[in-house]
Amino acid sequence: MGPYSEDLQYRRAASLGSVLLVDTIDPDFRTIYEQKLRTLARSESDYMDRVKQVYPDGINVHLRAVIE
Repeated sequence: MGPYSEDLQYRRAASLGSVLLVDTIDPDFRTIYEQKLRTLARSESDYMDRVKQVYPDGINVHLRAVIE
């Protein structure tokens, strides 16, 4: 997870939305993509809350474990 980018979040939403416009999409995939679209962070605050959920001990602790 990198720094919050409104532009990147917009591109993610547009990408998910374009997939959802395909009539032949599998219903299971539609459900997954709709869920992803609904849960995209809409602000930097939302994004940072998500980072804290994913890395409760801090991202640096996670990165040290990956490097070592």
